[in-house]
Amino acid sequence: MSYTINLRKYQKLLKEVGYLRSELEYQEEVLRTAHHDFESFYREWCANNDIDLASLNKKHSKRVDKLIPDNPVHSSFDDKDNLIPVDKIDIKRKANKFSKIYKKLARELHPDKEEGNAKKFAKISEAYNEGKWSVLLEAAADLDILPDNFKEIFPLMREEIDSLKKQISTNETTYSWKLFECEDNKDCMENIVKQFLKHLFKLEL
Repeated sequence: MSYTINLRKYQKLLKEVGYLRSELEYQEEVLRTAHHDFESFYREWCANNDIDLASLNKKHSKRVDKLIPDNPVHSSFDDKDNLIPVDKIDIKRKANKFSKIYKKLARELHPDKEEGNAKKFAKISEAYNEGKWSVLLEAAADLDILPDNFKEIFPLMREEIDSLKKQISTNETTYSWKLFECEDNKDCMENIVKQFLKHLFKLEL
C-alpha cells in the first residue's frame, strides 16, 4: 500500500477516534449531573407513590449488592460492568510502537526547552503511560509530526476506537443517561424509574 493511502487512512482513523473521545467526554460531563438528577427524581417519585425504598432495599439486599455494588444510578439495563480494566503490562508492550513519536514530542515540548510547554508535556506523558494513543497522535499532528510505522499503529488505533465505542454504548445503557434523554418528559421519566424498580427489586408497577 502506498504512503499516500496509508497517510489518508491514518488521518481518517485519527479523526474518528477524536470524534469518539469527544463524544465520551460529553457523556461523562452530562453524567456527572445526570447521576444526581436520577437519584433525586427516583427517590421523589417513590415517595410520592408510596414505595418504601428502605424496606425494598432490606428485603432484596443481596440482589441489590450484586447488581449495584457502588451506586444504583451507575447500573445499566443489561447489568454490564462499566469498568474497563487497565492492563499496565499490555500498555507498556504497545507503547513501544509509539516510543519514536513520543520522543519527538518530548523534545519539542519538554519544559526545560525555551519553547517547551509544561502542560502539553504532562499531557503527552500521561497519554503515553496510560495508553491514550490518540491523544499522543493528535498532539503530534498539531506539530506536523507523523509516525513512520503506520501499519504497526493502525490495529492499536482501531482497538482504541472499539474501546471508546464500548464505553459510549455502556454509558447509554445507564438509567441516568436514559433519564437525561427523556428531556423532562414526565411519562418517559416515570417509565425509566419503573424499569429501574423492576430491574432492581423485580417490582411490577
